[in-house]
Amino acid sequence: MSVLGHNTQMEHCNQSDHLQHDNAKIRSNEKRTFWVVILTAITMVVEIVAGYITGSMALLADGWHMASHAAALTLTLVIYKLARSKKIQQHLSFGTGKLMPLGGYTSAIGLGLVAIFMAYESIERFAKPIAISFDEALWVAVIGLVVNIASALLLGHSHEHDDHDHEHDHHHHGHDHNHQGALIHVIADALTSVAAIIALIVGKYQGYIWLDPLMGIVGSLLILKWAYKLLKETSWELLDGHAKEINSDDLKNALEADRANVIDLHIWRIGPSGVSVQLIITNETALGSEHYKTIINQKIPGAHVVVEERLAKH
Repeated sequence: MSVLGHNTQMEHCNQSDHLQHDNAKIRSNEKRTFWVVILTAITMVVEIVAGYITGSMALLADGWHMASHAAALTLTLVIYKLARSKKIQQHLSFGTGKLMPLGGYTSAIGLGLVAIFMAYESIERFAKPIAISFDEALWVAVIGLVVNIASALLLGHSHEHDDHDHEHDHHHHGHDHNHQGALIHVIADALTSVAAIIALIVGKYQGYIWLDPLMGIVGSLLILKWAYKLLKETSWELLDGHAKEINSDDLKNALEADRANVIDLHIWRIGPSGVSVQLIITNETALGSEHYKTIINQKIPGAHVVVEERLAKH
């Protein structure tokens, strides 16, 4: 097969559609995250002070854990502000969509550091146990759990709404990793609050003081697992890995239905609801890039498409 010629056209396919969709979602998530930051900061101060006063490692770990999350959630807000900046959008080829996985990646690193810190403090408490004021610590831990549940529901509702929007608009499961990172931080807070409550109750009535630091270690391991998963997902997207939720073989078969031959195909995510597709395709008869763009949009609605069509003969 020899190449007689080629025709390259860039189809922007109204890229502003997915940018507007992303901006609307960002504004919604940003507003919810702001209120979660306020709740988290207040509870953080109360738990840290109460942890030192009562001597509860589980409660103190929960408080410092929440402190790190308050910082991470504040970073989430900063990312949202930058993502909505028109000036920054104009300087980036595909808009600010990559800021979402960047925010999630940073949150994952923060989660990992928190998990290591929690494990270290808990192990140290095994070696040097101290007396715990169980009643006071329990009250503060319960308050912290209530705040965490409220925060998780607030962010979780936004997550469910986004998933519904993607399903309704036939997007291929785009994710706001910045929001995902914030949600994981809040859920991790709720987990450590539950662990603190269990440890305090059992410690009070059974005298198992060692359960308090043990819960800290168990919680840190689970948080580390979540951090690794988020780190893996966001790094893949930041490095322009193939969009895993899109079946490239299915798309290739659809493009080659008219005796065409796809010789190069790249599919990667450029934002929470934006996907870019670049391909080189050969055919004996020139069908035009619009023909292939239509096929791609049937599989990936709203994709940013670049097609290079080459004429070929046997």
